[in-house]
Amino acid sequence: MIVKKGILHIALVLFLAFAGCVPQKQVRVNRNLSYLYIPGRTPLHPEYLIYHNSDTLSTLKIKVQPVQLLFNQANKEGKYLSLLTLRYRLYEIGRQRHLSDSGRVQYFIDLDQLKGDFRANILLHCALGKQYILETIAADQIRKTAIQNFLFVDKQTNHTSQDFLVTDVKDNKALFTAVADSRKRFHIIYRKGMADTFFISYFLPDTTVPPPPDLMVAYPAYGRKADSTWQVPVTDTSTFSLPAEGVYLFRTDTAFTTGKPLYNFGKYYPYIRTPEQMASPLVYLLNETEMSNLMTSENLKLAVDDFWLHTSDNIEKSRELIRLYYNRVFYANVFFTSYKEGWRTDRGMIYIIYGPPDNLVKTESREIWTYGEDKNPNKLTFTFIHKAHPFSLNHFVLFRGENAESRWRQAVRTWRQGSVFVVGKS
Repeated sequence: MIVKKGILHIALVLFLAFAGCVPQKQVRVNRNLSYLYIPGRTPLHPEYLIYHNSDTLSTLKIKVQPVQLLFNQANKEGKYLSLLTLRYRLYEIGRQRHLSDSGRVQYFIDLDQLKGDFRANILLHCALGKQYILETIAADQIRKTAIQNFLFVDKQTNHTSQDFLVTDVKDNKALFTAVADSRKRFHIIYRKGMADTFFISYFLPDTTVPPPPDLMVAYPAYGRKADSTWQVPVTDTSTFSLPAEGVYLFRTDTAFTTGKPLYNFGKYYPYIRTPEQMASPLVYLLNETEMSNLMTSENLKLAVDDFWLHTSDNIEKSRELIRLYYNRVFYANVFFTSYKEGWRTDRGMIYIIYGPPDNLVKTESREIWTYGEDKNPNKLTFTFIHKAHPFSLNHFVLFRGENAESRWRQAVRTWRQGSVFVVGKS
């Protein structure tokens, strides 16, 4: 492994003012990042996890599946090797373009030495009381592919979700997802064992879905109370599980609203495999009466099939619609999971009905999705604003302006008539 520290000269500009303190002139990432939400655009999809070791240091944990890398024997030893590089830059929020840490790490990965996925750790210099944006660019140097990601690093207090590390009971390896069903058992570490008691609050699942994008609605301030709360002593051998569907918030101090949120969205998540999981996302295509009738059907699977078969006179076309629609539901879960399933979020709704955006601009506080080319008179733009939430660092809400254009009814009608809605072609 080779590590090079220093400022990285990458043609990228980040907007670095905290949400709620946004200056009038925003500096944007000057490239289209829509590929982040287009499955198959690149085989390389690293997973990242932030864990705060102390008040001054944090760890970036990296996981890559071997199947995502290209291995060859073009080396003296004739071994199957891959070369993975990772560049990173850490920006402090609130200090425009202030670089707090940066580096380049290079890994030669021997396929024969791998036991499962490839994992690595990088130490970051992060100070308590601050928040950061971490930009990463991972590259498979043999395949000549790369992917860029942005992570929110929250160190405002020592009671954030990133102050906790969840590990699998089976092998003690870090879990890179906050989602687990009732079968998964795990350990939870707070600041390397600095807690002797956890306060656990349980919240019933949030089954709401966002209203259509052309409706002006006010998002209520968070004020939900826990459905139950209990405390448990913590030792090095303590194990936990999530027995019922919902949100579990682990805290070491009830004076703080934040802690480690973990989610149980049921068996198979993020996949769509049961009649109930297929029926619920149809809420975006059906009216209230139709949805009620569907969910109370004696044979839910038959009712779902019947809906899709009636969208077209061609069975094969109906099957293709089913495949596309539920692929989008699945990837909405993968990309946009928050304190509720990804398909139930604002971004999930837009992603399912309109598909991945043609252009994506990311700033520290928002994402701007555009459908259609710049000169297309039917071009649509959706802006999602990052909001602080005690249960999630991935919570974005749709900006609903008075003049916002969505063509929602046309999009829904197109789906119901047996075609996928495409901006500029419908």
